[in-house]
Amino acid sequence: MATNIGILLLLIVASSLAQAAQHVVPWMIPTTQGSSFYSNLFAKTTFNLNDILVFNYTTGTHNVVTLSKDDFKDCSVKNKMETFEVGPTMIKLNRTGEYYFACAFPAHCSLGQKLSVNVMASSSSSPEAAPAVAPSSPASRLSVAATFSVLLMLIAINILF
Repeated sequence: MATNIGILLLLIVASSLAQAAQHVVPWMIPTTQGSSFYSNLFAKTTFNLNDILVFNYTTGTHNVVTLSKDDFKDCSVKNKMETFEVGPTMIKLNRTGEYYFACAFPAHCSLGQKLSVNVMASSSSSPEAAPAVAPSSPASRLSVAATFSVLLMLIAINILF
């Protein structure tokens, strides 16, 4: 009986991991389109609760900071709420509503290295795939973990039934 409960808990955890989408953000100063680069890049992407953003950059060349809406609009990176310095940075979108991200390196935000996303509670249709950018090593591990979770769920179902 205890084994069945453990397997059921494993199924629940695996199911929640498998449902989160991963969106890879090529975190750089845009060479084209300026401040509209990231909004254009993700224009057809739906961000759902518990999705993960993977900011793909080399440590020391950029960072990721979270900002308020007003600070994002003005690129006031001095008023950052959180700072992530090690790339690639993975951020779980754990609440609905707007998120505002920027690079706090000098002039990077004003040159267009900023992203805002609106996170929805759920989607009636499947979300659009993230732009075709090769995932980084930690991102690949997350995909493998989600795949492994689904595989474990199938094995558990076969054992239980």
